[in-house]
Amino acid sequence: MAKSKIFRLIDFERISRNLNKSQKLCREHGTKLFLKKIGHSTKKRLTKSAAKRSILKRNSIFKDIDNEVLKKDIERHLTTGIFRAGDEIELDIRAIPSDLFEKATEETQNLLDDEFTIYGHLNIKYDKDRFSWRRDPLTGFEWPQIMSRAQIKTQKPHGTDIKTIWEIARFQFLSPLAQTYILTGEEQYPRIAIDKVDSWIKENDFLLGPHWTVAMESSIRLLNWCLFLPLLDIFKYTSPSFKQKLTTSILEHLIFIRENLETSPSGAGNHYFADLVGLLLARLLFPSLSWAIETSEFAEAEFGRETLRQFTKSGMNFEGSLPYHRLSSEMLLIGAALIKKANRQVPPGIVERLRRVSDFTNYYADICENCPTIGDNDSGIFVKFFVDQELNRHRYLSCLFDFILQNEVEPDNWESFLCSVHFRSPDPSHISDAKKSDEGSGIELQVKNFNGLVIAKHRNEALFFNTLHSSEGHTHNDKLSIYPVIGKKPIFIDRGSFSYTGFPEKRHKDRMTSSHNGPMINRWEQNRIWKNDLFYVNGEAKCNTFIDSSDDIISITGCHNGYWRYSPGLMVFRKTEWNTIKRTILISDWMECKKSQKKALFTWYFLLNPDWSVVLKDNTLILKNGEKAVYFDDMDSSGMTLTQGTYCPNYQKESPCQALKASKMVGTGKKIRFLLRY
Repeated sequence: MAKSKIFRLIDFERISRNLNKSQKLCREHGTKLFLKKIGHSTKKRLTKSAAKRSILKRNSIFKDIDNEVLKKDIERHLTTGIFRAGDEIELDIRAIPSDLFEKATEETQNLLDDEFTIYGHLNIKYDKDRFSWRRDPLTGFEWPQIMSRAQIKTQKPHGTDIKTIWEIARFQFLSPLAQTYILTGEEQYPRIAIDKVDSWIKENDFLLGPHWTVAMESSIRLLNWCLFLPLLDIFKYTSPSFKQKLTTSILEHLIFIRENLETSPSGAGNHYFADLVGLLLARLLFPSLSWAIETSEFAEAEFGRETLRQFTKSGMNFEGSLPYHRLSSEMLLIGAALIKKANRQVPPGIVERLRRVSDFTNYYADICENCPTIGDNDSGIFVKFFVDQELNRHRYLSCLFDFILQNEVEPDNWESFLCSVHFRSPDPSHISDAKKSDEGSGIELQVKNFNGLVIAKHRNEALFFNTLHSSEGHTHNDKLSIYPVIGKKPIFIDRGSFSYTGFPEKRHKDRMTSSHNGPMINRWEQNRIWKNDLFYVNGEAKCNTFIDSSDDIISITGCHNGYWRYSPGLMVFRKTEWNTIKRTILISDWMECKKSQKKALFTWYFLLNPDWSVVLKDNTLILKNGEKAVYFDDMDSSGMTLTQGTYCPNYQKESPCQALKASKMVGTGKKIRFLLRY
C-alpha cells in the first residue's frame, strides 16, 4: 500500500481529539483521575457487558419473587399515585377554567390519528396504520433492533435525529391525555394511553432497539408513566394480562437503568442525574422487593453527591446552559420530592443547595418573557405538567421550589398551578389571567455573578453577560455575548440549537463564534470545534470577569484567551457600562497583546429578536415594540448592515430574524464602541 494512501486512512483529527481530551483530563483533574479513567475503561472491557448484567439481574429477580406480589405493588401505586392521591389531583384540575385546556384538548385529539407534538411545536404525523416506535416519521428511516449507543450518531441517513423517536417514547403526551380525560370523563382517552403503552412494550423487547440504548430515556418514560397513568384510571379498562406486561416492563426499566448508569470517573452530567431520579422510584413502586429498596438507597446517596457537584454554590447548573439548568432543576426537584415521599429526610446540605438553585432560578426567570437561550437547547423537560412547558419560560419552577423548600408562596398563574397539584392542594381563587405589566418595576439596581454568567437587573430592564467556562457538552463559542432586556423583551437573541445528530453542519454552525454576538477576531473560533465530534468543545477560552457598581451605574468587563493558539498572549475584551439614570448601555470591545500585534479584523453578528421591528438609519439601529423604542448606535463607524438571519426558538425549529453585522480592522488597545439607548 502506498505511503500516501496509508496516511489518508489515519484519522488524524480523531487521534488529535483523543490526545487533547487526555491532556485536558490530566490538566484539570490530575494524573490520578486520568489513570483511574483508563482503569475504568479496561475494567469495562474485561467484565460482563451491561447487556449481560441486565439479563442476569432480570432473570434473578423474576426467579426469586412471586409475580403476584409485584403486580399488587404496581396496582397499589397506579391506583393511588406517587405524590398525591389521583382523586385529589382530579378535583384540583377541575377547578381550572375549561377554556385553558384548549391546547391540551387539541393535542389529545391529534393523538387519535397518531399525531404527536414534540419540543412544544413540532407536529409529527404517522401514516395511518403504519405507526412504529422505531420509525422516524420525518425521514422514514427505521432504527434497527440490534444496535449500540455509538451507532446512534453514525449508522443513519442524513437528517435523521434519534431524539425524534425518543421524544415521542418519553410518553409526555400522557399529561394532556390525563387532563382531557379528567375534564370530559370520556374513556377513549385512557384507551389511547393503554394502546400506546401496550404497543411500546410489544415492539420494544427488553434491551432491543433504540429505546434501550440510553438509561436517561428509560427514566423519563418511567416517571411519566407513573405520574399520569394513575390519573387515567387505566385499571378500569385493562385486562390482567396488560397488568402483568406493565408490571414486568416497569421492573425492566429499573433494571436497565441500574445496570446502564451513564457515568465515568471524569464525572457525569444530566443523563446520570436523570438515571438516579428514575431509580428513586424503585422502593415506592416495589416495596416488597429488597433489590428495589437497595437500589433506591444507592440512588439517594448518589443523588446527594451529584446535587452538590452538578449545581454550583452560585445555584447554576454546571452544564453552562440555561435550558439545561431548567431540565436539571426539574430532575433535582422531583428527586427531592421522591426522597421525601419515601419518608426520608433530605440532608441539610442538599436543602441549602436547593435554596441556592431556587434563588438563582427566581433571579433570572421573571426578567423576561422568554429566557435567553445560552448554550444548547433541546427543548427538553423531565415531566410534562402543562402544554407549552417546553418553551423557554422557566417561571413555573418557582412553585416546585416552594413545595420542596416548604415555602408558603402560592402559584400565581395556571401553569404553576398545574405543577403544584401533583404535590399539594393549592388555592386557585386568587389566580388571574391578567398579565402584570408593572411586574419587576420595584427592583432596584443589582448585579450578581453566577459562575461567569453575570446578570444585572433594574426594574423591567436587565443585562445578561456571558463569561461561562466552556465544558465538553452543552456550551457554545459564545463567550462575551450579551443579552440586553428592555421592557422584559430581549434585544439580541441566541441562534439556539436545531439538531444534535441529524444535521452535523447545522450543529457546528449553531455553536460557532460567528453565530453569537461576542467580538470575533479574524474569523477565529474561541474554542476548537471538531468536525467529527458533535459535542466536544476544548474549553480553551478561559474567561475572567470584573464587576464595578454604584447606585446608578454597573460596569462589567469580561475577557478570554481563546485566541492564544493563533496569537500567543492575545486577549479579547468586552466592557459594558450600564447607566440607569441616562438609560444607556455602552459596549466597548478591544484586544490586548504583550507582543507586537498588527491590526486584526473584528466582526460582530447580532441576531435581533423578531418581537422588535427594526430600521437601520445613519449608523443607528432603531428598534420598536409597541410604545418602547431602543436605539443602537455605531459610535466608531464599524459599517453596520442589516441582513437576513435565522435562529431556533425551539429544537428542530428554524425561524427567520434580522441580523446586524459589522466589521472593522482594529489595532491593539483600540476600542470599538456601540451605544444602546432606551
